[in-house]
Amino acid sequence: MKRQRPRMTYEFRKVSFSRDVPRSVSLQELNDEAEYDKWELARARISVGGVRTVWLRRKIMPLTQSA
Repeated sequence: MKRQRPRMTYEFRKVSFSRDVPRSVSLQELNDEAEYDKWELARARISVGGVRTVWLRRKIMPLTQSA
């Protein structure tokens, strides 16, 4: 019988930056999220109005049951 690995589950978070926010400020905020809260970039989009929308994801760690 083949043993299956548990499927990885992610939680997502959507972050938007207006066109008035400097790129350096938005990059620093995303960098902080990645470093301290373990978020990673899933998708990024710039809309016609200049709003930058970023979707972040991080793994949901399954709880292990102790005997």
